[in-house]
Amino acid sequence: MVVFMLERLSDSVALIDTEALGERAVVAAYLVSGKENALIDMGYRSSAGIVIRDLEAHGITGLDYLMPTHVHLDHCGSCGTLAKRYPEASVLVHPRGQPHVHDPQRLVEGAKELFGERLMERYGLPDPVEANRLCSVADDEAFQLGAGVVLRSVWTSGHAPHHLSYLHEGDGTLFTGDAVGVCHPAFPALMPTTPPPSFNFEKAIETLDRLNTSSVKRFCTPHFGALDTVHEFIQQNLAALRDWNARLAEYSSKGVKVEQIVEMVLKDACKQIGRPIMDVPEYLRIMTRASVLGFKGYHEWKGAQATSQKNI
Repeated sequence: MVVFMLERLSDSVALIDTEALGERAVVAAYLVSGKENALIDMGYRSSAGIVIRDLEAHGITGLDYLMPTHVHLDHCGSCGTLAKRYPEASVLVHPRGQPHVHDPQRLVEGAKELFGERLMERYGLPDPVEANRLCSVADDEAFQLGAGVVLRSVWTSGHAPHHLSYLHEGDGTLFTGDAVGVCHPAFPALMPTTPPPSFNFEKAIETLDRLNTSSVKRFCTPHFGALDTVHEFIQQNLAALRDWNARLAEYSSKGVKVEQIVEMVLKDACKQIGRPIMDVPEYLRIMTRASVLGFKGYHEWKGAQATSQKNI
């Protein structure tokens, strides 16, 4: 029996489990509906068929907006495929992300270097989106879906410089993208998501501080699901980022290898939730390695900046 994983969270919001790499509750997409329909994030290219299946099983035959929060493959990988399926949909992207959606070649090359050929085959290669389908989105732009449903863009840099979140103004829900960390139901340890090549610790902290003073009432997260403890979750994210920043800088300065750092981080996560290391899912191990590499790159960039300042 096929189970369609579209879960209604409110009259205007539904969660779609994209069943990433065959796993439940790993990567979420969100359908927001007024008179028009918007899809916020859409999973890997290999998940496109699942997303289409669940949309159409629930009577959604058209989309008006495709709104990837950023261009990483677990959020935007199926965007080109869905753009072909729903030709009336506008594709909304931050200006810095648009070139990668139109021509994903550099994005794919970077992902292959990070994840390897085998995983890229499982993720699927993103289809390009025609330039005339792309609409540039900056901070604080409103999108009227009708029936009183308004989505407002929120620039949430840190995870990536082109990262946007979207606020549902009617009920205070923020579709966060990766502005917040990962907390999967099957392994509920909060883990920062800080991948290369452009993670920036200071901007991630600034983003979380700004969200903490906002009127947001609920987060809809991609990894995974909705939560109402917004301010508590922000504080947990801030603490986790600061802890990682200090520890990973120390490990790197001592020459600890990346794979060793990954194991130490995962062992700490297991202690948080009282689970053995063998319980760590494959997807979380992959994500953690990418996040460690992102912090490593950030620290190297900061070191280069400091050296440059000394030489002035």
